[in-house]
Parts: sequence; structure tokens; C-alpha cells
Amino acid sequence: MAENNGTEDKTKGKLDKAKGKAKKAFGEVTDNQEQKSEGTKDKAKGSVKEAKGEIKDK
Repeated sequence: MAENNGTEDKTKGKLDKAKGKAKKAFGEVTDNQEQKSEGTKDKAKGSVKEAKGEIKDK
């Protein structure tokens, strides 16, 4: 198993944030509250993963 130096977590976090942003925007356009909520949750999850990666890099 390769050592994770934080880069993987930061990358996954950025992808989750982008996915969340897209879901939230789609939910707003279609007036779908569930989709907007999922987007907000994915963005938060991405922020946590990015922070985790930053901590691992220290």
C-alpha cells in the first residue's frame, strides 16, 4: 500500500467540492431541494478531505 502524503486527500476533496457545486447548481435550476442538499453535503465533505490532506502534509 502506498503512503498517502495528503495529495490524494486534497485531490479527492477538490473533486467532491466540484461535484457538490454542480449538484447544487443543477438543484437550483430544477428547483430540486434534495439535489441542492446533496450538493451542499458533497461540498462540505470535499472541504473536510482537503483539510485532512493539508494536515497530512504538515
